[in-house]
Amino acid sequence: MTMATPDTPESKQSLRKSLQERRRSTQLGSFDVEQLTKRAIFELSKTTGDVAIYMSLPEEPPTEKLIAEVRKLGRNVWLPRISGVDLLWVKNPDNFNTGPYDILEPIGEAVVAKEIKELGAIVLPGLAVDIKGTRLGKGKGFYDRVLVQLNENVKKIVLLFDSEFILEIPKEEHDQPVHTIATPYRSIHFTKPD
Repeated sequence: MTMATPDTPESKQSLRKSLQERRRSTQLGSFDVEQLTKRAIFELSKTTGDVAIYMSLPEEPPTEKLIAEVRKLGRNVWLPRISGVDLLWVKNPDNFNTGPYDILEPIGEAVVAKEIKELGAIVLPGLAVDIKGTRLGKGKGFYDRVLVQLNENVKKIVLLFDSEFILEIPKEEHDQPVHTIATPYRSIHFTKPD
C-alpha cells in the first residue's frame, strides 16, 4: 500500500500526475487481464440488473473482454459517450467511433445515467482508491457527474492495478465512495463507504 497524505486540490493534482506516470509504465499480461476479468465478473455476479462499464484507454485496466463476458451472461451493458462535459449511455451497442481523448464511443440512441432504470452496477475507471473507498479519477469530473445521478443501491466497482490501492486520497464534497475495487489479484470491499 502506498502512502499518500494530501489535503488540498493542488496535492490531489500532484498525486494524480504521479499515478498517471506510474501507470504509463505498468502493463498487464494476458494472465492478469484474464484474472481481472474473472474477478470483475465475480463481483458483478453479486448484483442484478443492467451494468454500465467504462471504455478503457490503453493505459487503463482493460474492459473489452469484461464487456463481452457480461453480454454473454445475458445482461444489458451500457457504454458511455462524451457529450460536452457529460456522459451519455448507449445500451448494448455494436458500432463505435473514435471520440474525444481517442477513446472508442458507442453509436446509437443515448440517455443520461439517471434514465437507466434497471442499473445494478457501474464499473468505473480510476487512478487509485484509498482505504475509505475514495476514488481518484483523471480530474475531468465525467464520472463524478454520473454518480450523483444514480440510485444509492447501484454498486460502484473500480478496476485497478494492485499498487493503486493507497492510504489516502483528499476527499472533496462531490466525491462519492465506491463499494468495491477489483485488481488482478484481489477484491477489496468497503462495507460502509465513508
